[in-house]
Amino acid sequence: MFGLMKRGPTRPFAHADNCPILKADPGVEIKWSEVETGHWQAICQCGSESIHEEPADRRVRLDPLDAKTARHMGECEFRFETEPSVLKLVLKATDREGYFWVMCSACDAGWQVAYYAADNVQ
Repeated sequence: MFGLMKRGPTRPFAHADNCPILKADPGVEIKWSEVETGHWQAICQCGSESIHEEPADRRVRLDPLDAKTARHMGECEFRFETEPSVLKLVLKATDREGYFWVMCSACDAGWQVAYYAADNVQ
């Protein structure tokens, strides 16, 4: 998939002060190797270093300004509006802990939109 390519850690390997390889070649760079998925390791004569990556979240976030997630009041003039540019002006989304809080400026209604769609339960 695009954008999910592993490139490894960006920080360089930290050599020990008395490293013989670093004394012989001060510009040496120890490469990071992926031992297993998400586990990167760099090994030198002076020691080794490991990094464990957090797994990437591949879920797509819901759009809080999407007309499908709207919960306007019954008398709101924008309850059937689907034009994104109009919804941007009417709705105000605030990022909270695990969800968006959306307010409609026309009807003063407020509702939650979860960051991610619920998993399908069968």
